[in-house]
Amino acid sequence: MKINKISAFILSLFLVLVACETEETIDITTPEPSFKLLEPAISNINLNYNLPNNEAFTIVWNDQLSSGGSYMVELSPDALFESPTTIGSSTSDRFTMTVADFNNILLGAGADAFEPFTVFMRVNSGTNITNSVSFSVSSYSEAPPVVTSPDNTFELILLETTPNDEAIAIAWEDPDFGDNTTVAVNYEVQFAEAGTDFAGAVTESVDGMSYSNTHEAFNELVLNAGLTAEEAGSLDFRVKATIEMEAGNLERFSDAVTITVTPYSVELAPILYVVGAGAADAGWSWDTPVELVLQGTKYSGNINLINDAFRFFTVNNDWGSGLNYPYYEAVGYTIDSNLANALDGDSNFQFVGTPGEYFIEIDTAAKTITLGPPVVGPNCNFDQLWLVGAGIVDAGWSWDTPVALPCTGNGTYSGNVALTNDAFRFFSVNNDWGTGTNYPTYEGNGYTIDSNFINAMDGDSNFFFDGTPGTYFLTVDDINKTITLGPEQLLCDYEQLWMVGAGVVDAGWSWDTPVALPCTGAGVYSGQVALTNDAFRFFTVNNDWGTGINYPTYEADGYTIDSDLINAMDGDSNFFFDGTPGTYTVTVDTGNLTITVE
Repeated sequence: MKINKISAFILSLFLVLVACETEETIDITTPEPSFKLLEPAISNINLNYNLPNNEAFTIVWNDQLSSGGSYMVELSPDALFESPTTIGSSTSDRFTMTVADFNNILLGAGADAFEPFTVFMRVNSGTNITNSVSFSVSSYSEAPPVVTSPDNTFELILLETTPNDEAIAIAWEDPDFGDNTTVAVNYEVQFAEAGTDFAGAVTESVDGMSYSNTHEAFNELVLNAGLTAEEAGSLDFRVKATIEMEAGNLERFSDAVTITVTPYSVELAPILYVVGAGAADAGWSWDTPVELVLQGTKYSGNINLINDAFRFFTVNNDWGSGLNYPYYEAVGYTIDSNLANALDGDSNFQFVGTPGEYFIEIDTAAKTITLGPPVVGPNCNFDQLWLVGAGIVDAGWSWDTPVALPCTGNGTYSGNVALTNDAFRFFSVNNDWGTGTNYPTYEGNGYTIDSNFINAMDGDSNFFFDGTPGTYFLTVDDINKTITLGPEQLLCDYEQLWMVGAGVVDAGWSWDTPVALPCTGAGVYSGQVALTNDAFRFFTVNNDWGTGINYPTYEADGYTIDSDLINAMDGDSNFFFDGTPGTYTVTVDTGNLTITVE
């Protein structure tokens, strides 16, 4: 029993000693309070400009230090927070920000639009600061393009004489984009008459961030934008920047800049006047200027020239409307070698050729000024117009029997035409479909068209005769720009006489290419004919040798025949041209009984 008691005491003492050792080696502690920003669930943010009010991000923190009731959220583009920006505050343990607000902060921190930009965030509560978290964010552009030149003081007078010189240069910046941006931005410059809020603006696409244009091209643009020729007008322009994206295009507009522009007129004056000592019938006076009437795009007429100076004018009795030699030279005209710069005080034209009468033509489309032999009789751009189509009874849609509408006066084509309710077209060259002129073309050129004609609305927009079928006197007036119908006029026994023979250069003794002498007045057949020293004959019916009329027949009927025409004394007693070979106006006047070559 004593042994047991002693053993129990020793065991009890051992347990006490062991317990003491255990208590000294186990360190039971409580974690230190912390102020910690939790890692975000995402690290890449793409801001969507179509959802500006959506949440861009939310950050959450854990404050075990009881730092206080107000927290400041800081952002920095660097991990060291050398120059942090406070982007907001919170009284709770979280902070959120909308897409629009966050985008604005990023751009202010140096981000380039649509380029990845790393930012660091942390929370500050007075003396306590959390750890930082980072995001990679792609922002979008907010700032509009900024025009750097020109400004509202810019004034421009466009000059016809310098068509290819630079007239205007526009430059701008896009501040939200860096120099190395990979984003495709499409830039356009919009122009409109000032005060119209760019309604109906004229738009020009450009590459890069600059735009320029020449006097000629910008003049056309300005007129299309609504400004008036020869008047200083206010023109607004702005830059439109577009980024095409799947979520929808992002469009931004610069502020409008208003400039002053004076365009020049591109409309052709109806008459060009010639004044000067070199124009013998005019002189340096407005009493008798030589008038060159516009037909289509050509001014033309006969003029008596001597070796002296003259000038063209667009307005009668207005010295300020003069167009001298350097003007035409500057706008690219090829000028006849018989005309030179007078090198006088006004740089007028100087005629340096053989004095005499000439046919002068100023072709504004081809940009040429030419001199040729004088034209006797009617003067048109073409000897005749040709009518083809089902609406033309005697023609149809074939070149076998086109109907000719001869030149019967300056710029005027007229003649009797049988019409029915169908389509047709005018042509300037026989057997050439490519020379056709349809209804919209005449309409677009300002012609007043008879109400009996309408647009056929077929594939070619031909003319359509919508009146009572019958024969009418049709007139196309290229000077007054009218197409009219009137009662049939019984002018001649035939629509034309035909000339065939070796003496008629373009005909020869064949019916393949007979030369027509159209009826141009009461009993008068007249037209231009290239003649050479050989025989020919007149015929009343195409391709019918039996209808020929020779020299003795006209002589026996009492005709006075031009001295350049004699009896060929061949087997058929044809006519023989005995003058200087060339192109002449041949006229057979069945009323006055004359045949003339002029």
